[in-house]
Amino acid sequence: MKQLLCIAVIAGCLSVELSAANYDIGISGSDRGIDGFSLSIGNYYNVPRQEIMVIERSIPREEMSVVYYLANRSHRDARFITDLRLRGISWWDISIRLGLDPRTLYVVESRRYSGPPYGNAYGYDKHNKYRLRDAEIVDLVNVRFLSDYHHISPDDVIDRRRRGENYNNINEHYRGNKDRAGNRKDRRDDKDDKRHGNPHER
Repeated sequence: MKQLLCIAVIAGCLSVELSAANYDIGISGSDRGIDGFSLSIGNYYNVPRQEIMVIERSIPREEMSVVYYLANRSHRDARFITDLRLRGISWWDISIRLGLDPRTLYVVESRRYSGPPYGNAYGYDKHNKYRLRDAEIVDLVNVRFLSDYHHISPDDVIDRRRRGENYNNINEHYRGNKDRAGNRKDRRDDKDDKRHGNPHER
């Protein structure tokens, strides 16, 4: 009896340790994602990191920007929209359920590309029967997000997508440029301080 009790206690301890390990792996994995594309989405929409981590575990990362774009436009909770998506409803139909018009919602203004799904003409024609596929909506929302977040032309993002780059790599490229620009400015400021003397030390 004592032996069985000891085995049960050991098994329980192992179970707790394994659960903790799995939890840590999940969190650290999310943190790695949070440091990139997911973090940028959270920053842009002013979403707590914990919520981003929960949503990221529910749907593909590239669809998170669609969740928050629709949440922002419809003033609905992101988890409500995620639940609709997990039920297998298309992004087009989710937009309609939220009271949004997908024909005008997903317009991306492009100077180099025209016709569905890009270009000014698409979406503004009320008689347009073209229905966007899920992949097109995801691409349009991410192009819109990345161009707005990094203050670049949508065409720059579209060009990179057409060369086969994923959203995370595009995001990291422009984040890296910002970091390098910031470092260059810091180095210039340091040189100026050394040349003229740091006014804070006077």
